[in-house]
Amino acid sequence: MAPLLEKLKAGDGLEVIADLESLLKRLRGERRGAVQREVNHLASHRERLDYDVARRRGEPLGSGAMESTCRQYQCRFKRPGQFWSETGDESLMCLETFWRNDRWRLLFPPAAPATHSRN
Repeated sequence: MAPLLEKLKAGDGLEVIADLESLLKRLRGERRGAVQREVNHLASHRERLDYDVARRRGEPLGSGAMESTCRQYQCRFKRPGQFWSETGDESLMCLETFWRNDRWRLLFPPAAPATHSRN
């Protein structure tokens, strides 16, 4: 597995798929099924296998950050007794995202203090 992982990290995802497909010819039973699932997964996500370019751009290479964010949103919006329409859910998700990304002020800029004049 280590050589395949190194190829993935170097951006050679298509070569990894080819290597695994070649390996499939020699496998039977449960092992063949496991490798076939990996080939299917990699093939269906081949446009995202250029890890070398992603690393140079500073993008996360794993799904952990996204999975954590989804979990946090789920905890916020799937509480007992809470029911949302699709429109309401999407609206609240937008508001929550602005809040989490410290961009609330873009939606609600601080208001200038009211001046009271006496007539």
